Amino acid sequence: MNEVYRQEKKYFMSLTDMQRLMGLLDQVMIQDPHNGARGYAIRSLYFDSLDDRDYQEKVDGVELRRKIRLRIYSPAADFAMLEMKQKQGTYQKKRSLRSARSHAEELVSGRYDSLLTYSDPFAAECYGMMHMWCYRPKTVVEYLRKAYIARENKIRITFDHEIRASEACLDLFSP
Repeated sequence: MNEVYRQEKKYFMSLTDMQRLMGLLDQVMIQDPHNGARGYAIRSLYFDSLDDRDYQEKVDGVELRRKIRLRIYSPAADFAMLEMKQKQGTYQKKRSLRSARSHAEELVSGRYDSLLTYSDPFAAECYGMMHMWCYRPKTVVEYLRKAYIARENKIRITFDHEIRASEACLDLFSP
């Protein structure tokens, strides 16, 4: 399991402003090694309870909340990242576990038993939470990300664009 604590600040901007700012960052920061000319693709499948508990907590501004997702960087990938993001005031904790594609496909189908095959306690925590709150796949969000990293302190600045979402096709690995 990987675990990071961070602060996230999110801003909307026009494509023109985004291009201008990326031009300035090119001069002073390192581009993420995964960047292509337009960035790299991200596709996430978010889970939520039958009554949309996680979504409602976000809308209500609940200070301590969490969400579970599967994330891939290519539909051809042989793995997915199972991630839990926990909001704690101004900070956020993100824990992630690399999951075999076959296990991720089981999670998408609503079968969570494969989580019990991992020795990491994080997998068991996800299993318990997903069963207790009757989690189901709810939304797929995909976008392109272009990321920059500061040389001195590893601060990341990311630009997400071409954002799309679907509640109709929940097949994480569809082309």
